[in-house]
Amino acid sequence: MNLFRSEEHVKAWPTYNPISEEAIMPLADWATALSGPMCRERLASDILSRRGNYLSELLSALEKLGRTGPFWTP
Repeated sequence: MNLFRSEEHVKAWPTYNPISEEAIMPLADWATALSGPMCRERLASDILSRRGNYLSELLSALEKLGRTGPFWTP
């Protein structure tokens, strides 16, 4: 994952796959999506038992960002 490239730069890569286009989003959106408890609490000893809650919160954050396509479906 390379978070610091422009959309044009990414699409010019020889190995660019159009299927991943939904994942190209501004850094602020990535920060919003990854600031939830799933990422903040990833070192907790009970993270596996709470992963269902964390996943739903991550998907909710992505939905607020308009990221609901098949790329984001677990």
